[in-house]
Amino acid sequence: MPSAPPLSHAAGPSREGLQAVAVVLAALAVYAPALTGGLVYDDYVLVEANPWIRSAAALGDIFTQQLFGFVPSASASAAFYRPMTHVLLLAVHGVAGTAPWGYHLMSLLLHTVASLLVWVLARRVLDGQRPGAGLVAGLLFAVHPVHVEAVAWVSAVMDVAATTAGLGMLACVAIRPLRPVRAVAGAGLWLVALLFKEVSAVLPGMLLAWELVDRPPPSAEHKREWAWRYGPLVLAGTVYLALRLHAVGGAMVNSGWASVPPGLALFNALPLLAEHARLLVLPSGLSVLHPFELVTSLTAVRAWVGLGVALGVAAGLVRLRRRVPGAWLGLAWLMLPLLPALHLRALGESAVSERYDYLPSVGFCLGVAAAWGAWSARARREAASSGALVPAVVAGAVLLAATASAATQVGVWQDEVSLWANAVEVSPDAPTPHYQLGSALLREGRVDEALPALEHAVRLRPTHPPTVNALARALIKAGQPARARELLEAALVGMPDQSGIHYQLGEALHALRDDAAATRAFQEAVRLAPTSVDARVSLGESLLRTGHAQEALVSLEEARRLAPDAPAVLGALGRVHRALGHEAQAREHEAAAARAGGSAP
Repeated sequence: MPSAPPLSHAAGPSREGLQAVAVVLAALAVYAPALTGGLVYDDYVLVEANPWIRSAAALGDIFTQQLFGFVPSASASAAFYRPMTHVLLLAVHGVAGTAPWGYHLMSLLLHTVASLLVWVLARRVLDGQRPGAGLVAGLLFAVHPVHVEAVAWVSAVMDVAATTAGLGMLACVAIRPLRPVRAVAGAGLWLVALLFKEVSAVLPGMLLAWELVDRPPPSAEHKREWAWRYGPLVLAGTVYLALRLHAVGGAMVNSGWASVPPGLALFNALPLLAEHARLLVLPSGLSVLHPFELVTSLTAVRAWVGLGVALGVAAGLVRLRRRVPGAWLGLAWLMLPLLPALHLRALGESAVSERYDYLPSVGFCLGVAAAWGAWSARARREAASSGALVPAVVAGAVLLAATASAATQVGVWQDEVSLWANAVEVSPDAPTPHYQLGSALLREGRVDEALPALEHAVRLRPTHPPTVNALARALIKAGQPARARELLEAALVGMPDQSGIHYQLGEALHALRDDAAATRAFQEAVRLAPTSVDARVSLGESLLRTGHAQEALVSLEEARRLAPDAPAVLGALGRVHRALGHEAQAREHEAAAARAGGSAP
């Protein structure tokens, strides 16, 4: 039986330094272009609209509320307790404000550190018996294309930061002899990782897997070391649970798949596993959105592929621990953090997301490097000098191909239009990419390009209110309010209780100069959604246009109660007060609107 992999390595300091530099340069080569990218998707909420990252005074809210606690209607994230995300964004905001480069630099630095930690851990596990394998693991992690979503998307920083802190924890405590200061530091890093993302709960399991491949002979010293390794972790976990229970209680994940029967959800872990395996082994078709279709048949190919992957993993876990301990540890470190991504009933609309593979890919890279190391060692023993170079050439070719693919994908994440255009190309039959692409083009004022995307999205999903509303907005901006009214009135037949459609109908009627009908539409929108600031402002403006200034004031005062600093509200109040002859109040509100970022009439 082969001995457990040693934790030390034979490489000299100069070689060690060169390897570290190579890993850093590889990460920079791929992700430096991300520094010129903008904010996309959820970034606008987490960065631009996030009041918690503007002042340290919000730390109390950050640690006592859910991730999107600053958004009153954010019920879908009620179980997400990730306060360190806001703390990190607060630090960056203090340096860069809302400039995107600061947040992209943050993610780049974290990914670089994570890549170095993968190299450190892989060298401990592999390099004693497989020289160079640690470098392969570090480089593969640095340039793997599946990481682009996590690193190039600011909102995914919680995945990168949790993984970086978690790897730091393993680097501190997965070593012998273990000193108390390292044990305490490791526990602190695990607490930080937990406060970034819940998947970090699997890290003690990853540490136990390491114990299985590096088990020393029983001794009193080993027992003391074991107590130091896990005792502080128990304390850190207790602190986390106390903070979490205080902030979110027993809230469960609000998933779009919650209605799937448990047995069927468990069965669909197989196709989910197959898709994640594909993304790690052959990372093609990368996209911000991977539509997932529920598998209900035992004859489905995706289920059988997933079963094959599961059997392969199980066979590896049974056979490799004593034969190739590094590969066994890689499989264990792959599957443990991947398990939450296979729990369909806890996943969102996009059941498959590339960022879910960021932490599991540590195990994948370790396993690949272990297999490469075994091949390289055999080639050196059995082949001539030229044949011994084949593993190095193959590794170089794979790493170069991965670098090129990842660099291309980083370009996709430069802005919302390129992001969703790529999603449309990857998933042309899915409605969400067409809707998001059209909305992004509309925000950029490219109405003529937005219209076909949104029309296609409505054809694919005609009962989706946001898509219908986006197409109506585009039609109004394109000078076709009559078509927008026709679209919205038809939609209301099947969706009469949708406040947003009534609101957009009011905008279309206003564009058609029918302010009396527009007022009625806005009133219905407010009735259905009384906390909608936009609907109340538009109602107030419409009442003012139809000569009902006093009623307009009532609607706008309520809007101000809901959003006291909104420039649109303050500006509209100024206009109403002027219409009522309240010059002092009009000037006061107009000045407040200007200070808040609006403009006086």
